[in-house]
Amino acid sequence: MADKRPLLEYTDDEAKDCATESTLTGVSYKPGASPTLIWYCRQIVLRRKLLVGLLVIFVFSYFLIGPADVLDLENVQVHHQSYALDMEVNQTIDQRTTILPQGYLVYSNHCRIVDLDPYKRDVMRHFKRVSYKPCRSHPPLTHVHYNDTIQRYVLSINQASLKSYKVGNDLSCCYQGVVRASETDVNYTSCHAFKNEAKLANTTDSVVVKCKTNDDQIYINAHPTVPERKAIRQRLDQWAKKDRRKLVPSVLMIGIDSISRVNLIRAMPKTAQYLYDNDWFELAGYNKIDDNTFPNIMALMVGYNLSNAMKHCSPYKVNGLDKCDFIWKLFKEHGYVTAYGEDAVKINTFNYLKKGFQQPPVDYYLRPYLSAAEKLLGGNIVLGLPHCVGFETEAEHVYNYALEFAKRYRNDSFFGFFWTNTHSHSDISQTSSMDDYLRGYLQRLVSQGTMEHSIVVFFSDHGLRFGPTRATWSGHLEERLPFLFIWLPPFVRKAHPEFVQALRQNRNRLTTPYDLHITLKHILSLSGRIGSLESLGGAKDCPKCQSLLQPVTLSRSCEDVAIADHWCTCWAYGSVYKNSKVVRQLAKRVVNYLNDYVTTFRNGSLAHLCVPLALQSVSTAYKAQPNDNDPSHIEIYRLIFSTSPNKALYEATVRYNKNLPDEDNLLVTGSVSRLNTYNGEADCMNDFAIKKYCYCRHKGG
Repeated sequence: MADKRPLLEYTDDEAKDCATESTLTGVSYKPGASPTLIWYCRQIVLRRKLLVGLLVIFVFSYFLIGPADVLDLENVQVHHQSYALDMEVNQTIDQRTTILPQGYLVYSNHCRIVDLDPYKRDVMRHFKRVSYKPCRSHPPLTHVHYNDTIQRYVLSINQASLKSYKVGNDLSCCYQGVVRASETDVNYTSCHAFKNEAKLANTTDSVVVKCKTNDDQIYINAHPTVPERKAIRQRLDQWAKKDRRKLVPSVLMIGIDSISRVNLIRAMPKTAQYLYDNDWFELAGYNKIDDNTFPNIMALMVGYNLSNAMKHCSPYKVNGLDKCDFIWKLFKEHGYVTAYGEDAVKINTFNYLKKGFQQPPVDYYLRPYLSAAEKLLGGNIVLGLPHCVGFETEAEHVYNYALEFAKRYRNDSFFGFFWTNTHSHSDISQTSSMDDYLRGYLQRLVSQGTMEHSIVVFFSDHGLRFGPTRATWSGHLEERLPFLFIWLPPFVRKAHPEFVQALRQNRNRLTTPYDLHITLKHILSLSGRIGSLESLGGAKDCPKCQSLLQPVTLSRSCEDVAIADHWCTCWAYGSVYKNSKVVRQLAKRVVNYLNDYVTTFRNGSLAHLCVPLALQSVSTAYKAQPNDNDPSHIEIYRLIFSTSPNKALYEATVRYNKNLPDEDNLLVTGSVSRLNTYNGEADCMNDFAIKKYCYCRHKGG
């Protein structure tokens, strides 16, 4: 009878019957061994062969493909449904919808946006998850909190933190206020000594704290505040009386630079999963309208395209931006308290190579505080941008200030716009370090009650514009498809179920920053403090755009919503021969277009600074496969080419009409994208509009 004992009950001597025979597996069996032991030996052989095989595959993959393409055990899959499931059908008897295969975010006869795989190999080989590292190993010695009774902030020494500092026989601390002198400078008040705590005056927005022991400075920190202002309180109270206890939604906008919708899923899966699991509304077909941050934010905040923004509120002119009709002005005029904060003061949206604001643009302006913090608190630089500033990353300074602003005015009506660059601007991977923080941040907004009365917009401006992933097809689409999520508080959902229905439908519609601009006006109209949405007007440079709280038609095309071909994601492209006669001619003409653009820019006043460019080579070329309703006589090409002497890599989208004469048959759409960095080669140029096309003459020798 066969031995039926469990395998673990075999003795060492019996197990030796699995004598060594193969150097690969080290396992076989002797004749006469029990059937169960024979089976056991065979299982060992199979398992060891399997393990050896997997090891060989892993080693082969690691060295042939690269470490980023091997299974990432830390990869967190995001479970969601953002692809298009339905397509509008012409009027039929039963109004049924057509079920489509997965793979599209938007699908219609006018626009088909592909649902990208976040984990494509050509992108993942450049992605590596970054861990979060605290800026300091010890806690700050001081903190501030708002005292509702006295309506002032109180600065306190945290007694529990004293043990982390080398405090001698005496500890002396003082604080000084930070006062805005201009967009680029701040002043400081005299340093006021305090012992355990100090009540801060409501005349300053932030303080710098210094502590000494035995004449040695052992501590420096800074704290931004949202102090009570008499004029602001009067404005809030006057409009609240007119509301007659009507609930008025506040608006909190949290924006992150250079993160595509796909990279949000890839790099911050916990944050993305939180959004999907907690009934935020995603606008998966959100398409940018221009190249970098400034024009996309101007479309959102003003309703202008870049050309009209330059014409009506040029950032190059003193007071130019101050004259602009930013949406926060409209909210302020109708009883809202306003705030704006942005990290990395040197590259702020309205300051990089620009004049900025001559007067604070909002009630609470974080720039002076961050200017002082960057100068005084110490920290480090990561990928060319400030990372740690004192005890926190600079992005955390902005996020925490937004949290405090929303907390301070939770019972009032507010509009807050907060933007971060530092953990996302320069690299596809760096923002992954903030995943846990941002998920926790959204939860903190819930716990302090902000989500009960506020419409929250969590969004980006575009995807990553530079680096090795940008030249891939995935990178091309990612750059044009930022993320956008909207939260509606319960009382708005209850009062307006049609908004819920519209946002769910609009998830898979082509949408733009112009639509978001009109949506903000729509939200303001809900307050009852202003006329109808129609009376507010739409987006000045997109007449066909609309509020996202209303159903967006599926039949939208990029042309309908003022998106140039170069930024449009609605077409599929097929590869064409890069050295064909047509492609080479088109590429040369695009280079001539760039030279002409630089030569004529600002009436030719800057042309002498730059060396003319020449076509070096065409890297790749693609031709659009038209949708059903696109004109057949127009061919759309996307070209990636390099130039000399600047060794630049550019991407251009052109419309080619072979039926027209040469002088009229080519149209460069949008602007020409620069795919590689140009730090150091265009230092002679301070205008961001042509900086990426200029190679300074002194560089050429």
